[in-house]
Amino acid sequence: MSRKIAAALVGTAIATTLLAGVGATAAQAAEAGPRIGVLINGTLNIKEGNLFTSWVPQIGNVAKFEIDGSRVGVLTTGGEVLVKDGDLYAPWTTQLGGAKDFHLAGNRIGVLRNDNSLAVKDGDLYAGWTEQTGDVKDFDLTPNRVGVVFTGGLASVKEGDLYSSWVNQLSGAKDIELAGGRIGVLRGDNTLAVKDGTLYESWTEQTGDVADFEMTPTRIGVVSGNGTATVKEGNLYAGWVNQLGGAKAIELAGDRLGVLRADNSFAVKEGSLYASWTEQASPVSQADLTAPASAPGQVVTLQDLRNIYGAISNEATVQQGLESLNAEMIRGGITTPARKAAFLATLRNESGFRYNAVEGGVSATYKGRGYMQLTSEANYRGAGAHLGVDLLGNPEAAASLQYSASIARWYWTVARSDSNNAADHYDMGLISRYVGYAASSAEDAERCTDFKSALRYFNGGSLPVAEGAITCYRH
Repeated sequence: MSRKIAAALVGTAIATTLLAGVGATAAQAAEAGPRIGVLINGTLNIKEGNLFTSWVPQIGNVAKFEIDGSRVGVLTTGGEVLVKDGDLYAPWTTQLGGAKDFHLAGNRIGVLRNDNSLAVKDGDLYAGWTEQTGDVKDFDLTPNRVGVVFTGGLASVKEGDLYSSWVNQLSGAKDIELAGGRIGVLRGDNTLAVKDGTLYESWTEQTGDVADFEMTPTRIGVVSGNGTATVKEGNLYAGWVNQLGGAKAIELAGDRLGVLRADNSFAVKEGSLYASWTEQASPVSQADLTAPASAPGQVVTLQDLRNIYGAISNEATVQQGLESLNAEMIRGGITTPARKAAFLATLRNESGFRYNAVEGGVSATYKGRGYMQLTSEANYRGAGAHLGVDLLGNPEAAASLQYSASIARWYWTVARSDSNNAADHYDMGLISRYVGYAASSAEDAERCTDFKSALRYFNGGSLPVAEGAITCYRH
């Protein structure tokens, strides 16, 4: 792209009456953090940080845009796809021309050309393109999946590298969305079906009369034909929670939820589905969101747990224990996506993330207590010796805020010192053997499902390896 064209695009102004806060200069760096983008009169504006930060103008003559992590992409009115990576003042890099749609996902960029052919690249902004297929009317990406709807209405998905084979999903489709292990297909009759897991899972019908929908690994949002925006959180059978009326589009990212209304105003909430709305801008023709990351020193937050597993029981108790749990996870090196996922899947099934959990109905002195449900005299002795506390004489301390997280870290990194290595190799079966609950293939599978859910979440929405590379059963 010539400098003249770039200057003209970037130079497109937006009236200050349209959007409070627009007009920040390069010297006024935006706060670091999650992003919200809005398209107003063909100009893209992005804010970075909380819901109240100022907007930074990006580029004009935009037909469509997307934000994904540190990347921002636009489709210009002239059919060029441009992408930048880094801060909001990074330069644009031309990708492909002759385009009518595009998507970003991790290191992937996909472009649908005017001739309905699809090309995807995986890597930096200068990586080579890999042709995918033709006759495409809609598509979506994750870091390890590509989904398409062909002009005849067949939805098909590939998983793995860009040379993998296609696996047909549903016919009669008009729109496809991918999020982590989820595949959502909107049919021509406006019914929505979603599956979660492998490409061969069964479909779960969601609702009808759908005008627009969006998914994350833990939320599904729809706009119905009458303009009602509603969202479910958790598994595919969770109940719907109404959000706003007068809607025409919905945006989801982590614990952020945005609704673009029919009057072109855009509002966002952050947190639970019952949080308050914050008005963002008007008149908006398109909007997009990214989600907040965990704060420094926070390996896992309560919102992370909600995002992964849906509703969390005893939230006040879980929140109370998170500071010490985060500190011990950092101390134990339980900080990579796989390690966090394996550890949290274990705690979910052992204690429900409660530091004070005690094994019910068991009268033994050294019964299960704490995050890891420490049991047996030998383990109480070993943990106590490591921590310098008399757990044999005071076993109740194993379920105290002071020691529960430390004991969980001791069990993971000392008593069963290979746990992190097992997680690194996606071997949840070995971790289940280390934990040592009564043999149960059903529970092995349940814990592995919890592991995969967390792994997808911490890996940006998709599994880092093929599902077949994950070991679920004890060996």
